Amino acid sequence: MSGEIVQSTNFRPDHDHTNFNTALWVSSLIDNIGKKHFFPWVAEQLKHVIPHEFCMIFQYQKEQCPQVLYDGLSPLGYREGLKNFLQSTWQINPFYHACREGLKPGLHTMEALSRKISSRSYAEKSKSPDDYKMRPDQMEEIGYVTDGWPLGMQELMLAIPLPDNDVIEISLSQKNIPTDKDAPLLERSQELVPIIISAIKKHCEALGLTQEAAQRALIPDRYDLTPREENIMDLILSGHGSEAIGLRLGIALPTVKTHRRNLYRKLGISSQAELFALISRH
Repeated sequence: MSGEIVQSTNFRPDHDHTNFNTALWVSSLIDNIGKKHFFPWVAEQLKHVIPHEFCMIFQYQKEQCPQVLYDGLSPLGYREGLKNFLQSTWQINPFYHACREGLKPGLHTMEALSRKISSRSYAEKSKSPDDYKMRPDQMEEIGYVTDGWPLGMQELMLAIPLPDNDVIEISLSQKNIPTDKDAPLLERSQELVPIIISAIKKHCEALGLTQEAAQRALIPDRYDLTPREENIMDLILSGHGSEAIGLRLGIALPTVKTHRRNLYRKLGISSQAELFALISRH
């Protein structure tokens, strides 16, 4: 589950990694899935895996402005920079354009994405470059800097594609350091990337952060479904038949059919096909 295999970077450790326990780290990651503090925990604990000065976590949803899932920049005094990014420059950000073109899961450097996307990001937008809150700067990895954003940062990004073409971005930044560009990333980070990606996908599914889950979440409140009816609806939408649902929930087949009839009655439908159509309309 790796995208662009990052073979070199200027990132270097600024934490003590000698006592790092991989098994304990992974266990804690799994234990935090579904909890409200999951993303802050990930941001903090990634310091033991990939050294960085600050972390940002965004969710990109098609043509919409990215949602901030974790903000490690504003507390450092760069609130205006984040505000300007969310108001304008996200539209010309190489990561965003790479997502639109089908970015593979895994680690990516901003420098590499910038080379692939190039300056056409400006031309394809209806606004002129002057409308963005930024200024050209050839010393920056992407050739410009958003007004109020910290200068001279090198960015490493972990991309986690979700259903419906959503993408979670974990952005890790630190100052450019004149070191050997062929120095490899910590081997540990490459080993843990697939585990981190899987954990984040499970967390987003558990909290309904994907569009598909969000659509389903609209149904129970609107139609006053019971928790059992909600469970059965989710299993139907996942492709389970009545017998499989009974086995999954530990209830008899006639009971499943009764819940299913009640579910359809409340929704004002009479078939599985109409259920899928209802979800699509929402």
